[in-house]
Amino acid sequence: MKRINIKVAFISLSTLLLLGSCDKALEETPYSFISPDQLGDSKEAAQLWVNGVKGTFNNGHFFAYAIFNRVYDVDSDDASGPNWAFAATGAGNFQENTDIRAYWNDLFTLVSRSNFAVSKVEKMTTIDEGSKNNALGELNFYRAWAYFTLVRAFGQVPLYKKSVSEGADANPPKSSVAEIYAFIIECLKLSETQLYSRSNSNYKAGTLSQEAAKTMLAKVYLNMASGALSGATLTVNGGPQGIMNARKAPTTLTINKSVVAGHESFNAAEYFKLARDKAKEVIDVADNINVGLFSTWNEVWQKGNRGNKEHLWMMYAVSGSENFGNFLTYHYSGIEGTNGARVQSGGGFYGLSEHWYELFETNDQRIRDGVVHKWLNYRGEPQWYPRKEVGNTSLGYDPAYRYSDDDGHIALVTKFYDVADRTVFRTDAAYPWLRYAETLLIFAEADNEVNGPTQDAINALNAVRQRSNASITSLGDFNKQSLRSYVIEERRRELAAEGSRSWDLRRWGIYLQVMNGIGTVDANGIVKSRQSRHLLFPIPITEINGNKNIKENNPGW
Repeated sequence: MKRINIKVAFISLSTLLLLGSCDKALEETPYSFISPDQLGDSKEAAQLWVNGVKGTFNNGHFFAYAIFNRVYDVDSDDASGPNWAFAATGAGNFQENTDIRAYWNDLFTLVSRSNFAVSKVEKMTTIDEGSKNNALGELNFYRAWAYFTLVRAFGQVPLYKKSVSEGADANPPKSSVAEIYAFIIECLKLSETQLYSRSNSNYKAGTLSQEAAKTMLAKVYLNMASGALSGATLTVNGGPQGIMNARKAPTTLTINKSVVAGHESFNAAEYFKLARDKAKEVIDVADNINVGLFSTWNEVWQKGNRGNKEHLWMMYAVSGSENFGNFLTYHYSGIEGTNGARVQSGGGFYGLSEHWYELFETNDQRIRDGVVHKWLNYRGEPQWYPRKEVGNTSLGYDPAYRYSDDDGHIALVTKFYDVADRTVFRTDAAYPWLRYAETLLIFAEADNEVNGPTQDAINALNAVRQRSNASITSLGDFNKQSLRSYVIEERRRELAAEGSRSWDLRRWGIYLQVMNGIGTVDANGIVKSRQSRHLLFPIPITEINGNKNIKENNPGW
């Protein structure tokens, strides 16, 4: 990408109106354009600026072309499926990868649009202070999240604190990791004070709130702390997966973590405490402000519950829309055919390995209801997954269903399956950027590092586990190292296919050891071996060629 000079010279009216709340998504075709000067100075105008920025997630390559979730999710030990679907990012082929190039471009587009919108909303004078601050809080959240996503993936990147149209250098050099995190924290500290709390009568269901900003800030602190921690060990379930028809059970790997490049100057103890305290701010008020866990795992993914309680931040879509629909259902669970087959008549390419499935207890709802066990293939033949559940009538098994040991029989999640129309490729599946379950897991991880193991950490962990019918854990079963490892494995279970696993491995400095512990390939033949250069994505060549102040690529690229 040659340096982004996006000034939002005109904005599609339908984009501006898109997704004002979780229950209202525009269904019209774009029909007109308005210039920034025509928006005016009002509560409605401020919201139009916010909605225009939010439209970035549905346009471009974020979700409209099913690119963002691939880069975000498939480069991990757990992700698996047909080899062809993992041939690029999922196999470590990062150089000149069109998905990674789009990832870079669209994240900087989000930064550019957020900065420009901030400059316009800040100048509004007749709008009421609450509406103005709420709009600014949302915009500050988006640019913080964009840079958080960029710094984890690319390390040092150009830092734009304001819009190019407002005087920012169009070709800045790369900033240090510490400088980028400082800006992320600055934006999120603004956001958590500017956004409405869910307790505020002006808060609109399905939009960002103070509680979302606080959880995101806690997540940033946690990322900084875990990356900076030295001398710690983690135990991970993984190792060689074998090959088809000769699969191997997972083994335990005990790994001495590395300090993540760029995190050397951070005080791990300080940032773990900041992460714990910030997550606790949300936990302490949750019961009084419509924040908390849903009672059952299934409720989390029901269409009618979107934007409530646990859903701190979600990306919404429009069923059947070429502009605002997405492929999440198609890719992660498969879609129904006209014959009413439950799933995978088409799609179902991105799933999870058998090693991941083995992490769960037998009655855990995250595999009982959260994994696709039966479907009809494109020929209408009944299929079954996994082999170990063959004969399990409580899951609906009957002898007509067939398990085949091939790359089409993988753990497909049902998280994106309750949609308006299961037969279309582009559905209204909602992407869960941030859930209250993660707030609890952030607290558990950070509290353990501060004082652990503690009963408070165990209580937060158990709240997530019990909701899914998993057995509770006891404080007496853990020391600090074993609880650290257990929380990371619980994140692996709870947040599967939500863009968490790859970044957890990286922030803890165990990515290379876990990936290479599998061997050259996983059981489905996907290349999992990695080198040190894979710790960061390469900066797109178009960016290096277009920005005279970026002299070299990331190490090894």
